[in-house]
Amino acid sequence: MKSNYSGEITVTSNLFLKLADDGFLKFTGLDMNASAETAFAEDDVPVIKNAFKSGVGGDYHVMLSLRRADGVFCACLASFHVFFEGCEMLLRIKIADLSELRAARNELKKVKSLANAYFDLLGCILLKYERTSELLEVYYINDNRRRVIYNGTIDGWKEEMLNGKVAPESANEFKSLCEDIAVSRKGFRHSVKIKGFLGGTEFEECLFSCRLVSDEAGEVSVVGCIEIGGNKSQGNVIDAVNDKDVFLDMLNKRAVIEQANRIMANNENGHSYFILLDLDNFKYVNDTYGHIVGDDVLIAFTKIINDNVNGRGIVGRMGGDEILIVTETIADQTELRNMLRTIRTTVEWTFKNDPRELNVTCSMGVCEFPVNGSDFNKLYSLADKMLYIAKSKGKNRYIIYAPELHDSQLEPVGSVPKNVKNFSADKIGIMHRLVDRYLVRRTYNNAKIFSEIGEAFALSEILMIYQDFTVAFQWTPEGIFSDIGKIAHFKYDETFGSLFNSDNLLVLDGLYKLDGKCPEVEECLNQKGVKSALFYRIDRVGKFSGYVMFAKKTQRQMWSEYEIMALSTAAKVFDVSMRE
Repeated sequence: MKSNYSGEITVTSNLFLKLADDGFLKFTGLDMNASAETAFAEDDVPVIKNAFKSGVGGDYHVMLSLRRADGVFCACLASFHVFFEGCEMLLRIKIADLSELRAARNELKKVKSLANAYFDLLGCILLKYERTSELLEVYYINDNRRRVIYNGTIDGWKEEMLNGKVAPESANEFKSLCEDIAVSRKGFRHSVKIKGFLGGTEFEECLFSCRLVSDEAGEVSVVGCIEIGGNKSQGNVIDAVNDKDVFLDMLNKRAVIEQANRIMANNENGHSYFILLDLDNFKYVNDTYGHIVGDDVLIAFTKIINDNVNGRGIVGRMGGDEILIVTETIADQTELRNMLRTIRTTVEWTFKNDPRELNVTCSMGVCEFPVNGSDFNKLYSLADKMLYIAKSKGKNRYIIYAPELHDSQLEPVGSVPKNVKNFSADKIGIMHRLVDRYLVRRTYNNAKIFSEIGEAFALSEILMIYQDFTVAFQWTPEGIFSDIGKIAHFKYDETFGSLFNSDNLLVLDGLYKLDGKCPEVEECLNQKGVKSALFYRIDRVGKFSGYVMFAKKTQRQMWSEYEIMALSTAAKVFDVSMRE
């Protein structure tokens, strides 16, 4: 049986088929007298019915599970469009199989990457002359962005260049070049000594290689590539093949680090800003709408950043949705703040108007070279800490490092022992060891894994307890305990239970979230000195079985999306391990 389907159907308000192609009927095993309700997963049926409530006109997209004739579900992207046919309201559903979409996108990415690679490897400076309009454009490609050097007539360019930019001995050769461009010769090459094409102060050999091209309408143009011999800036040109991120229009992690170090080395008497950005609520987008929508959000985010940086620095992807900007020509904090504010508000309003209610914003952490440091790792780490503070203060903002304001927040009392190095860098490794060594190979015991997780995530306590009290563990920086009589328990309470979400999680970035609804729990946490806590409710076959709690005694702070994901995963692993 075919494993996927792409096409279009039309259904009535009670979800009976109005129109459907043979491919859909064969794929689902339905006939035209059947209800389309049986072709989709049970959870998707209300989503389809609700589409009729959205009113006529306006397309929007959702993820659906389409049932094959053999009962197997296949993920697809569907677009809804409500319209009237006479007095009857109908819904058109366009269905696109995700595997086909991914294949098309991958093919497009290959073509784009190849085209960008050719542009970057051509020699930087390009030329185009349109014979109909008699307009000449000379530009260069840097980081896949077009920078105009000259735009005007050939006579204007000739006058400008012969006024000190062309070496006297190359004047006649340059005039011949301009004549060949004007008459649009089929193909020609000229070598001219020119000064200042890319900001240089000395004359350099520039080889013009040009040819004639025409489009389908018969419009004729001259296009050319200009290769600069011995160009000192060539070492700074971005290599699209090796330096670019495979998906987004920016540098990859290795290249952005190299370019940042290059900027610092060439800017000893100036200054640069390190700006670390990531998207707020991005995990929600991926979990709710899938990674294709998440990819679209990242692409839009990238365009906003590139448009606002606009050649004033470099942009690179450090991983996931975390992006680093290192500025080169931002003059002062006034210009910096204008750029940051524009990026923040553009991201907010771009996704605020999305009908899917993505609710995506961005947070930024900023520090300055050389004022705050002269080493990449130090500056990146400091920007990362400012990003964390931006998240903890409510997201959708930027924080620029100021020692008098932020030093007291960087190492809160009791957060991480000073003799333990860079726990944050090992968080991913800990999650791997949690599954591999604790759950699978059993080479880690509770004391070992609890200690590593507690220290890495700067926790004050991990508490694991089942409802029947058959298993109870407590980790604190002082050690691990299993004396049930001395460990405070949280008994099941309907009010407390109602605060948990559908993933059995309760995230408290402050006890104020309990809002007086659970006085016993609040009192217990207060006695422990807990300011922030994350609870995971153990729920076996729909029956409450206990809790796992992760707590912090430092000042109240927001739990990051990664912390929530990692610690809830750890809680599930603890539960599975205890049951086996």
